[in-house]
Amino acid sequence: MNKIIEIPFSIPFYTQRVTEESWETDGFLSFQEGLSWEMRGCGIASLRMVVDGFLRQQGKSCCEGQGTMIHKGIIQEAYKPGVGWIHQGLANMAADYGLVGITHREKGALDIMSGILEGVPCIISVSPRFAGGKPDDEGNIFQKGGHLVVAYGCKFDEEGKLIAFLVHHPSCFLEYNWEAHWVSIEEFEASFSGNYIAFHKKES
Repeated sequence: MNKIIEIPFSIPFYTQRVTEESWETDGFLSFQEGLSWEMRGCGIASLRMVVDGFLRQQGKSCCEGQGTMIHKGIIQEAYKPGVGWIHQGLANMAADYGLVGITHREKGALDIMSGILEGVPCIISVSPRFAGGKPDDEGNIFQKGGHLVVAYGCKFDEEGKLIAFLVHHPSCFLEYNWEAHWVSIEEFEASFSGNYIAFHKKES
């Protein structure tokens, strides 16, 4: 029987989609502004998931909405035009909520696994939809990285070999908002850039 291990508290799922019904509650200045950030919202959606997972565990109120958090990130220079959300910038934002975010480079699946086994959720850089190595509609091959998702669980086979990760995969497309999605180790390794952020609470 396969063995599943998850971090010891619940991580909520948030989308990066913006609708006519959600933009104001999300904290955007207009529906048009929200739409302009839809494609670039994965880093903040993932950060909100992690932050609110920790806050709920402590019985505290959740962080701000998607638009408000994006505005905060811009002020704190966590977003670089033409590049996207900066890992260290997202880690710095987490500090406002009593968390420590540690950035990692050139790592592998076993590093993510080790963090999860220690109860540490990770924001990981992967290909959108874990499509690394596969062609898009125009025949271009998806490269590793480019999209941020939250990893918070592992699955092992009967021999103890890592075979999958449990992730929350936000998207601006309804059909690609994957809550509690299992990604095989093969798809993971074809899509993971080697870069991630590990989060834990600040010591009192």
